[in-house]
Amino acid sequence: MLRKTYAEVDLDCIAHNIRALRRAAGTPVMAVVKADAYGHGMQAVARRALREGVDWFAVATADEAVALREVCPGHILLLSAAQEPEAEQALVRAGVSLCLYTPAQLDRLEETCRTLQMPANIHLKIDTGMNRIGLKTMEELAVLLDRLHESQWVRLEGVFTHFATADEAELSFSCLQLERFLRAVAAVRQAGFTPICHASNSAAIIGLSAAHLDLCRMGIAMYGYAPSGEVDAAALNLRPALRLVSHITHVKEIAPGESVSYGRKFTAEKPERIATVAIGYADGYRRAFSNKAAAEWKGQLLPVVGRVCMDQCMFLATGTDARAGDEVTLLGRQVTAETLAGYADTISYEILTGLTARVPRVYVHA
Repeated sequence: MLRKTYAEVDLDCIAHNIRALRRAAGTPVMAVVKADAYGHGMQAVARRALREGVDWFAVATADEAVALREVCPGHILLLSAAQEPEAEQALVRAGVSLCLYTPAQLDRLEETCRTLQMPANIHLKIDTGMNRIGLKTMEELAVLLDRLHESQWVRLEGVFTHFATADEAELSFSCLQLERFLRAVAAVRQAGFTPICHASNSAAIIGLSAAHLDLCRMGIAMYGYAPSGEVDAAALNLRPALRLVSHITHVKEIAPGESVSYGRKFTAEKPERIATVAIGYADGYRRAFSNKAAAEWKGQLLPVVGRVCMDQCMFLATGTDARAGDEVTLLGRQVTAETLAGYADTISYEILTGLTARVPRVYVHA
């Protein structure tokens, strides 16, 4: 690396979390590796998951699915509908299972399969209350099931839904969604199909055992984080897998009255020592962390002072012997993704997926 700013991903932590989630689920598990495996690196995470016996994977885009197929011989599910005919053709060629929920999608997929002379597997998405995508009514479901009976090329492999509030302490709406989903599953089976049925995300794996069904989807918990502060994941002993590292590039002394960074949002009241670090919001270390976050340096926490810049930011190093070349950890054991999320009024998912492509991923225990 020409620039010593990187994200270190411990694949042993990923493996530990997979084993813990599989025990909690009591079913086969699906590794959700969309968004470059929540910022951890899709292909490396998938390889390790395969070694742990995972043979189901989920992605969000056609590009992700095709790239994953390069390293993954297992089942790959696209969680949303393919948007373009070219993408659909690539997915069918790659043997990716597609998400489907309208007759128009089925017509297009049937034509694609006929053109390629290749079959396709689909998972019907049932909208049980998320109101994002999916079949909304039993009547819509009946129409599609009739059409699937007639299809020569498209096979119903799975049926799934997604919970809107499983990461909350109050689970009545999740239970209502599960009830709606099970009614849809019953109709599918009554129509003569025998699909794989899946509903559980990380939160439901942990807190809603009735929803485990045939397969459970591991999302944020596979990367070491509870889905929210309302989900008690202590028994799983999840291990965060990612550490964000950079290095001090310069240390300076400033006098009382001197300010730091854009907008002069930090002004020294006494002599201070300022350490500049080679990371900024273009790396995913957000401007919202200004004057709030801290970095780990030799076991100590150094506070951010002044506004985070695009490529650099400054930390208060008064009373330390911090010097240029020293390593600092921006996200790790003391400062977690949840900690940083609190400063930015967001969630750990957004912090992890927000690390940009110019931050190399470095793997340990590969």
